[in-house]
Amino acid sequence: MLPIPLLALLPCAYAYQVPLLPPKRSFLTPKIDAYITSQLSQWNSSGLAVAVVKQEEGSWNVEFGSYGQAQATGAPVTPDTVFAIASDSKLFLSMAVGLLIKNESLAAQRGEKLRWDTKIATLLPEWGLMDPEMERGVTIQDMLSHRTGLPPHDYSGYAREGGVPEMISTLRFLRPASALREHYQYNNLMYETLSHLLPTLLDQSFESYIAEHIFTPLGMNASTYSVAEAEARGTLAHGFHWSMKDLLVGRNGSLTATVPYFQRPGEEKIWAGAAGILTSARDLSVWVSMLLNEGRHPVTNVTIIPADVVEHVALGVSVSLKKAEFPETSPKVYGCGQNRFSYRAHEIIEHGGSNPGFKTIVSRLPHDNIGLVVLSNDDNGVRVMEPVKFQIIDTLLGLEPINWSQRYIDSIAKGVRDNQAVTSRPAHPIPPTSPFSAMEGTFTHGAYGTLSPCYVRTSGLSVPCTAALAHPVVQTILNASTPDIPTLIVPFKRTFSTHLRLVHFSANLFNASVIWSNYDVRRAEVHTLGGDVLVGLDNRFTAEWVAGEKGRAGDGWAFKGEFWGRDGDVRELEGVGEASAEVWFGRTE
Repeated sequence: MLPIPLLALLPCAYAYQVPLLPPKRSFLTPKIDAYITSQLSQWNSSGLAVAVVKQEEGSWNVEFGSYGQAQATGAPVTPDTVFAIASDSKLFLSMAVGLLIKNESLAAQRGEKLRWDTKIATLLPEWGLMDPEMERGVTIQDMLSHRTGLPPHDYSGYAREGGVPEMISTLRFLRPASALREHYQYNNLMYETLSHLLPTLLDQSFESYIAEHIFTPLGMNASTYSVAEAEARGTLAHGFHWSMKDLLVGRNGSLTATVPYFQRPGEEKIWAGAAGILTSARDLSVWVSMLLNEGRHPVTNVTIIPADVVEHVALGVSVSLKKAEFPETSPKVYGCGQNRFSYRAHEIIEHGGSNPGFKTIVSRLPHDNIGLVVLSNDDNGVRVMEPVKFQIIDTLLGLEPINWSQRYIDSIAKGVRDNQAVTSRPAHPIPPTSPFSAMEGTFTHGAYGTLSPCYVRTSGLSVPCTAALAHPVVQTILNASTPDIPTLIVPFKRTFSTHLRLVHFSANLFNASVIWSNYDVRRAEVHTLGGDVLVGLDNRFTAEWVAGEKGRAGDGWAFKGEFWGRDGDVRELEGVGEASAEVWFGRTE
């Protein structure tokens, strides 16, 4: 194996073959190296790790490409740099469920076999949904294939004292967006719920089960669910954010290393099943080789995952993309933690991942015996990752390369135009039906928790609001806001947020932004590397103030405009006030 370079920005390819034989040819050619380097430079991106796997004449050829900066120290990306792979973790959970279904001892203990169509209500006592018919009818397959009727509701998923079981017990408060099996609607909460099958049925933690049955047998020694463990090893990449970005006003922000990792030790347990794995390109090369090898270890040929489980979780169940994105691609179907589609007459099975500061994708072409891993530590890394993925695939398939870079430039430009095409605030907005100060107080939702809005003004503040509005993060938010528009700030500490900003539009409607900052944790843990990050200024939803007809007891905030999530098909809610709310926070004091 070639030595790891010392220069952070030097593109290098590391090659090995399983079995260890001289590679027959190079996949990551100098031309591809130059292409990847140019993409990182064009987008001022931080770093990228690539693994390419191809089975040829009975042996597995594996090559690594490492580019750019892994950490704020300037440490370079290597094949062993650990990235957060986010939703690429879902396939590991799907395989764990498949292993439970194949577990004969469990079947004997239960008196019946677990099945893909087993109803989750028969397995987890904490389970419950707002709609009784959905509650009774949802199966394991429905949850894995995102067709339960629940939209993402990601902001309701946060670390609680009672852990995952407590999170499951709050699902009954979440409003559905369609009927059971009516539409594909991506939902992390369902995967997190399924992770609780392991402690419930086997009295074993989900994380230890994956380590025992997948990580250890495959020799995935860098892979972990533990933030503390990954940080202690020193190989965890720093995610990079574009701090203060606000595309609605044309501000790109500045690329900033996010130190420490956005979840702190213990907090990561709430998303382990849906998005918790921290791993490297080297480990994932073995993982994708196993998938291509029908569940067998690529070296020993020992079965890690039964072939029928590998096959089942890849079969399309839901339609995740009804219309092809490009002329060369097909619509997409979703199985269990994987999309399946056609690209230039070649089938691809893949999934992407997106955690704050990281973007990843793990793809395989089963009929061509090709696997591909691309890991980015740039929060906007998809604009590098996708063109690189297709450039490598085109090269490996011997196809005339498409200018994917330009396509994504055009796609991103269109996205910016769409984001900026918002309705301007009226020149003479209608005042709300209540004074802005009357909108303060405590408002609660059964799953999302409590909101305590603070109206931004110079006098008459309560003691809690005086402290909240004086916080340095809030001051930064307000400095990036239009000062003469009435604004409320809401402390909102969740997995993906720290504050809400409610900016008056007209009448009782407000533009709502979900904002995240690492300021507090950096001070609490005394971090000097990286910098303070603030993101989400252009993350706009709608909040409607609703004044109670019979006094303050009926007051509340109706959040809508896809506040409950944007991935999949949802019905448009009718009515006004609480009836129109995707998420309703009612006054409690």
